[in-house]
Amino acid sequence: MRNCFGQLAAGVFFLQPSCIANAQVPNALERAIEDAQPCRSLKTKVSSFGISVEVGVDKLDSVKIENLQLSVNGNTAEASARGTLACKTSDEALVKGGFSATAEVRLKVDLTTCKMTETSIEIVKTGGRFGDIVKGLETEISGALRRSLAKNLAKPCEK
Repeated sequence: MRNCFGQLAAGVFFLQPSCIANAQVPNALERAIEDAQPCRSLKTKVSSFGISVEVGVDKLDSVKIENLQLSVNGNTAEASARGTLACKTSDEALVKGGFSATAEVRLKVDLTTCKMTETSIEIVKTGGRFGDIVKGLETEISGALRRSLAKNLAKPCEK
């Protein structure tokens, strides 16, 4: 059960599977997110002077978890988190820039099946050169995050 809570906490915000239950430092969740490299596959198109260039905003700049709340009542776990993720282009990029996105995530999980029964993901604030693009893709980003959450939360039940 303790392992499941570690994965649930990491899963709440831009999750990749991680076991942080035994971590002793206060920023263990942020480090778990950093280890997952959530920016790695992010790409966007930028137009300048009539030329469109695909830009990889694939380097993690920072992660900050403002709050995280977990509660368990019987076989139902509830989690909510608010945090900011910032990504940037590599130093070698022709067009440099980045974005930050602050998101609020809420979910309920059935601990007997490891399935989400409710989810809410909202990008509440964006910033940076590519921040407007992130806000415009909120539906797609939220859907991808929801699928990632479902996939990673199901892993404890596979064992």
